[in-house]
Amino acid sequence: MAAKSLSLAALLFAAALAHDAPYSLEKFRPALDGAKLQAPKSAFDPRYSIRYGDFAYRANRYFYLQDGSYMTFLMCGAKNRSELRRQSEWSVTTAKPRRIEARLRPIALDAKREFTFLQIHDSGTEANKPLLRVVWRKKYRKKKDHLWAIIRLSDNRDASEYEKVDLGPAPKGERWSDFVVEVQGGRMRLWRDGRLLVDKDVRYWRSERNYFKAGVYLQDDGCAKVLFDKLIFVD
Repeated sequence: MAAKSLSLAALLFAAALAHDAPYSLEKFRPALDGAKLQAPKSAFDPRYSIRYGDFAYRANRYFYLQDGSYMTFLMCGAKNRSELRRQSEWSVTTAKPRRIEARLRPIALDAKREFTFLQIHDSGTEANKPLLRVVWRKKYRKKKDHLWAIIRLSDNRDASEYEKVDLGPAPKGERWSDFVVEVQGGRMRLWRDGRLLVDKDVRYWRSERNYFKAGVYLQDDGCAKVLFDKLIFVD
């Protein structure tokens, strides 16, 4: 099984080398201009990471433009990631709406259990944890191949209480899903394909400074990728 995963990873990474930079498309430039790429870990790796403001002409095996249209994040291996980390930080009590708008397609490939593709993460002031992760899970609560919102219920870094909201089946084949995540005035809301599925008071998180993340983060072994047809940050 390990040899099979390594073979798949080699094929995926070889294919990715032929693609263009996502920054070549105007529609992705605003999202990239205020972000950096973390890959394959959070620490800067000169082979694959991209610094703030340095996305022009940049693509690699973990981050590329697929089919000339879709910003793609690809990763293999537990605790590895290919993610945009936005530079702007804010409080959940913000008067100004802070929002992600995304049209995306999460693809599990051979991911074993779970991967994350959207996050609200704190900057390490207190919890150093994500308030929100939007994830694909292979099987959970007797449901297979569903998307979930995992919401942390305390800013105590030692606590492990979560609310887990079923967002429905993952899109199949060539289909896309539209997500909007918005935080304003101590409330967090999440829409999938126009349906409001999360509407939560998150003022318990008000001491944290937060930022958005988008891409792919693997909780377990295997490979996964996420294609974005649209990605807009209002932060």
